[in-house]
Amino acid sequence: MLAACAVLPLTVDSKASAPVLDGFGATTLVPSQANDAARRLFAQGVAQMYGFNEAEAIRAFKAALASDPDCGLCAWGVALQMGPIINNPTRGDLTVAKQYADYAIRHSKGASPRDQALIESLALRYGHSSAKAIAPLPGAVCRAPGSAGDEPADPLDSSYADYMRSLTARFPADSDVLALYAEAEMVVTTGEPWDPVSGKPSGRTGELATQLEAGLARDPNHVGLNHYMIHAVDDVRVAARAVAAADRLGKLAPKSPHLVHMPAHTFALVGRYADATRANQMANANDDAMDAELKRQNFSITKDWRGHNTHFQWYAAVMEGRGDLALATARAAAKRSRGEHEFSEYNRSLPMLTLLHFQRWDALLKEPMPRGGKGLAMVLGEMSRGIAQARSGQPANARGALARLEPAVAALRKKHRHKDWMGKMMSSLSATALAQLKAEVALMDGSADQAVKMQALAAEAAAHADRSEPPMLAGAPLQRLGEMQLKASSYAAAERTFRDALALRPANGWALSGLSKALAAQDKTADAQRTRRDLAVSWAAADSQLRTQQ
Repeated sequence: MLAACAVLPLTVDSKASAPVLDGFGATTLVPSQANDAARRLFAQGVAQMYGFNEAEAIRAFKAALASDPDCGLCAWGVALQMGPIINNPTRGDLTVAKQYADYAIRHSKGASPRDQALIESLALRYGHSSAKAIAPLPGAVCRAPGSAGDEPADPLDSSYADYMRSLTARFPADSDVLALYAEAEMVVTTGEPWDPVSGKPSGRTGELATQLEAGLARDPNHVGLNHYMIHAVDDVRVAARAVAAADRLGKLAPKSPHLVHMPAHTFALVGRYADATRANQMANANDDAMDAELKRQNFSITKDWRGHNTHFQWYAAVMEGRGDLALATARAAAKRSRGEHEFSEYNRSLPMLTLLHFQRWDALLKEPMPRGGKGLAMVLGEMSRGIAQARSGQPANARGALARLEPAVAALRKKHRHKDWMGKMMSSLSATALAQLKAEVALMDGSADQAVKMQALAAEAAAHADRSEPPMLAGAPLQRLGEMQLKASSYAAAERTFRDALALRPANGWALSGLSKALAAQDKTADAQRTRRDLAVSWAAADSQLRTQQ
């Protein structure tokens, strides 16, 4: 075992300050050793921590430490927020985090047992020599920044999660200890928390979800527990367990961009798409308001959730059948897209994907191709325009689009041949794009069986991209498979496809519409009528054109 790394002593920034922010949720985590000013700032840091604004939390914790340099838990807060988080579990350079953890350790004498235990937990996480008193340090603790590579979880993070789990038994009534353990466990849970095939939880996800449910039964208005409950069961098969938490969370932290958004994850997974749309609209408004408030107080802006929230709003509007809102949201996402990378090209392709989903062929043919030189813009643009050309009676143009698409797909897949997250995503998007256009060309040529075969391949290829949050293609490839099966008079197969689509996206109006037609074609009159009633509820705000087609 290697010795723990030496840590240079920390000099507290006595001039550190933070804006005054309210409306981000009440907190119960209070330092046992701190003056009143430090406690107020610490509470603000905790609220920002539970709202996933690490930079703002650090600013508040530093200001709290400046107000009371003897507050060990204030230094703990800074160190904690500089470490791995759910949305970025890599460790990176933790030099400064270790300095704050060391400072917290040196100023923990006389603190409450809970505070001392939390400070000790970071000693273990960051490889401080004092951690040997609570657990042996695992392996090589003096890693170079970012050297973890493709390891599933850093041993120190795993040890930290184990220790935090033990603290939930030691402090069983402490909601903050449970919330902190929840994040620690999610950081070290690699892959998908719930297996997409078996539906079984990965690692200790199932156990954690049960613990969070028990914690919420005891403390239903705890912001962190409600937030992490949504994360713990963020899967269509178990999302109903978080409905109560989702209904509470936005009200508990009404000015938080992220916490007002988070219920949309659960709402979408249980088929409450209108609620998901509203949650993201309010979240985007909160980001605007927070920017304005920080500027008013002469502080820099710390985090911007509008990219993700706008993307999620687009998905929810698509599922509601609200074409104009979905298109306006797609254009907003495209306009906000900055930089030259594959995801920015995806965002700039959203208007074309939206017009494709709503089958607005004339508008799609007039839509400019998305900008970008990374390859994905061309792939999604040629696919979308080619499908519109095939559906609009332009066979030569559709074949021309396919001829351009094939080498573009080959180049994109060659560029992203590695099996990392980006490689899998580009493989999924490019493979489904090529198969979808091939299916449309086959349908255009009168080969319905070949069209269905290719569209089935397209739906299979799209599965990875549509397991993202939100689904990047909004389930469109599977939906178009069902439509092609209807055109091929394969009504039983179409019924199975639309039922599969509903299992993935409950109360999905697109699938309900297709299912009602497949059932009616098989003379399943009663089932078709029930499905149409469900559709009327799901598409209450949908485009009039969609509603009149039913």
